[in-house]
Amino acid sequence: MRSVTSFLFLMMILVSISSLTVAQDPVVMPSEHENGMPETTDYTAMVKQLFAPITASLNLSKEQEFQIIAIISTTQATAEPLIQKFDGIQGELVAASFADHFDEERVRVLSKEQAATLSQLIALRVFAKARIFRILTPNQRVMVSQQFRFKRQTEENQRAISIY
Repeated sequence: MRSVTSFLFLMMILVSISSLTVAQDPVVMPSEHENGMPETTDYTAMVKQLFAPITASLNLSKEQEFQIIAIISTTQATAEPLIQKFDGIQGELVAASFADHFDEERVRVLSKEQAATLSQLIALRVFAKARIFRILTPNQRVMVSQQFRFKRQTEENQRAISIY
């Protein structure tokens, strides 16, 4: 459960950061080998996919790539205890839902605690996205903003069409 939630959180970070772009290839996240040792992460590929399809146009410097990798790594490390807490609460909620005596107050307390934890995870994701955006030069920011604006407008148009 922990690795699944960790994977989902990392994907949430990458997807939200990558929402600055239009189309992307799926990001392959690190996982554990059968022997329990983590696989090495190809952060360079993650950075390229983060800004796809405009990665080449951005011409990120090695320093920018390094800073982005540092932000992603730090965010992952900071998120890990929160993910563990979230998983623990989820386990308690599952157990509470199948208990012989349903304790509604306990479920409310656990739900609020889980919501607060999720809020912290979301804030981490947004802070990471903002830090990555600040690393970009003004011209790079314009390019990324244009891509984000185009994507947002496209999504809004699709939602408007789907209403009918």
